[in-house]
Amino acid sequence: MHLFSAHMFQMASERQTILKDSKSILPVSFVSFNSRWGAAVCAQTQQSKNPTLWLTNWAPEPRDIYWRNLAIPFMSLTVRKLVISVTVFALVFFYMIPIAFVQSLANLEGLEKVAPFLRPVIEL
Repeated sequence: MHLFSAHMFQMASERQTILKDSKSILPVSFVSFNSRWGAAVCAQTQQSKNPTLWLTNWAPEPRDIYWRNLAIPFMSLTVRKLVISVTVFALVFFYMIPIAFVQSLANLEGLEKVAPFLRPVIEL
């Protein structure tokens, strides 16, 4: 019984510490279920009319969570994904065109078509 009361005291003091620090309170939660069936139903059911209000996913391993990212709002994540997608598209698009042009110059026939004044040097 003594261990139980010490554990409860430790939990109460930890709760007070967390409530005092505003950065510790996050708009996320982890829920555990008594059965796999309950967890499966919850993960596949829309919990609210607003789909961004409650997002349900299968729980990752605790060591797989980057805890600081839990405080990032959903809309911010969406904007970040969009920015990354546009950036990757721009890099690929503006990288592939110059590379394709330089590659066309790599063979001698392509170089003769682009720079006919180099023909005497190429034919040597």
